[in-house]
Amino acid sequence: MKSIRTRLIRLVVLAILIPTTLATSASYLYVRNQNVEQAERSSLSALKRGSNQISHYMEDVRRLPTSLYANRSLLNIMNVGADAELSESEGVISRALLGLFLSRQDIEQLHFVILKGNSEYSVYNMKTSSRGKFDWLQETDYFRLMKQKNGWLIDPAHQITAYNTHTMILDDKQIVSFRYRINRVETDEPLGFLSVDIPTSVFEQQLKLFENFPGESLWLLNGNQLIAKTGKELPVTNDRFTGKSGSMRVGDSFIVYAKTITQGVPITLVKTTPYASVVKGANETALILILIGIGSLVLMIIAASLVALEITKPIKQLTANVWRVEQGDLSAQFIATTNDEIGLLNRQFQRMIQRIDRLIKREYRLALENRTNELRALQSQLNPHFLFNALQSIGTTTLQGDRKIAYRSITGLSQMMRYSMNNEQTIVTLKQEVDHLQSYMRLQQQRFPDRFRYIVDVPWHMNSIEVPKMILQPFAENYFKHAFNQQVDATENYLAYKVRSDGDQLIIQVENSGAVMESTELKSIDQTMRMHRRPEDRQTSGIGLHNIYERLLIFYGEEASMILQSPTEGGFRIVIRIPVEQEEL
Repeated sequence: MKSIRTRLIRLVVLAILIPTTLATSASYLYVRNQNVEQAERSSLSALKRGSNQISHYMEDVRRLPTSLYANRSLLNIMNVGADAELSESEGVISRALLGLFLSRQDIEQLHFVILKGNSEYSVYNMKTSSRGKFDWLQETDYFRLMKQKNGWLIDPAHQITAYNTHTMILDDKQIVSFRYRINRVETDEPLGFLSVDIPTSVFEQQLKLFENFPGESLWLLNGNQLIAKTGKELPVTNDRFTGKSGSMRVGDSFIVYAKTITQGVPITLVKTTPYASVVKGANETALILILIGIGSLVLMIIAASLVALEITKPIKQLTANVWRVEQGDLSAQFIATTNDEIGLLNRQFQRMIQRIDRLIKREYRLALENRTNELRALQSQLNPHFLFNALQSIGTTTLQGDRKIAYRSITGLSQMMRYSMNNEQTIVTLKQEVDHLQSYMRLQQQRFPDRFRYIVDVPWHMNSIEVPKMILQPFAENYFKHAFNQQVDATENYLAYKVRSDGDQLIIQVENSGAVMESTELKSIDQTMRMHRRPEDRQTSGIGLHNIYERLLIFYGEEASMILQSPTEGGFRIVIRIPVEQEEL
């Protein structure tokens, strides 16, 4: 048998664990996507700034040969060749190259080639080498440069080497070479070449300025060739970089790239960020939610344990109360639906109810039979004084020779007798009740001509509503017994019936003339009306109102209400509310 405590704790665990898991997963996915989008935006923004900065730097480097075009002596030497004026050309070339070398601190080495005579010079460590013989077979980049339309290209990162035998390299460095074609201004005919070697560390320092997260790496590419980098090998090939910019996840890396073109040279800037750094915020959020969920789960388990203890405590008390219910104090029926402690308790209640149910059914049948007999007895009551007075009035009318009125009176009395004595019919239509009331009032009019007036206001569409039998006429009988004044005329004696509906409620209001009634007297009449009477009781006071009230309780129970009122101007008012049994067809 599974205990309540175990089941409750399991339910609480599931109730906390499932929503917490779903909320944590949804929050993690949302925050992760937000972090990725934010990282992409910030990285692309940084790369665009870096591309602009590097493009400006390369543009400055690309303008280096312009100073050579301003040196007319140097251009003349390039036109005729360095051999033509050897004594003067050495000095002019040396000063021009050394000035160019000193114009920027980031230049590591220069190489200058004059095609006329295949002469070459280099500048390294602030020293200009003597003239050397240029070998086309070893300078394949210059062959490519001859075909370049824009007249310059970038040789990607490589080990620094001497351009001729007159130069000795002191240290090993990685450099990027910018190679230029120097043309005749008038005809664009190539006159020579210039190579500017810049250490890759210059570009690496610029790339480090755009790192946002620890562990990030950047790559500067010229097409498919590497110019500079701050990390290890690039985890993807260059063909993955489609479009001007974009992002992707490759393994544990989040990659963002941006492309630009500087004077016809394609430049790609790539940045890789550890994916763990990108989703760090999402991981922290998920961790916080998990910790909150675990804390809530522990608290709810403790609370569930305490609640389970509280649930099992009243079992002994409830078991003791079973004997009271078996003695007749029954208010509810319990059905065993579980196999735990409460289920055992429910089965005990069920056995008790099954035992008492037989007694209830027997007593109910007896009470119903008694109620039916009471109802039939109430319906069969007809005031003998009224019958005597009606017959006397009919006899007087007959003696006076008015046989038609006498006939109508006898017919009306017979209809009343037939309606009253029909004990098989307990529910009638509202129209039948009104017809019975009208018959009674016509007999009273014959008896007391011009002594009272009455109104019966019942909308025609309510005639088919079903009501208990004999609930209208007794009010009129009660009026003539207690409130009718024979000493006054019809202006002061009146009886009014008004029937209306309010939703699913039928409202019957009866009002008659009379003196103002004190509140104590009204309260006494109300108590007498509602007081339960045994069949052997001989009390006759208030029996008319009591009979109607009892009949309403028999048919409608607590759904019916009957309120007594005394208006301030005098008289007596009764308001009945009962549920509508049958709507109009």
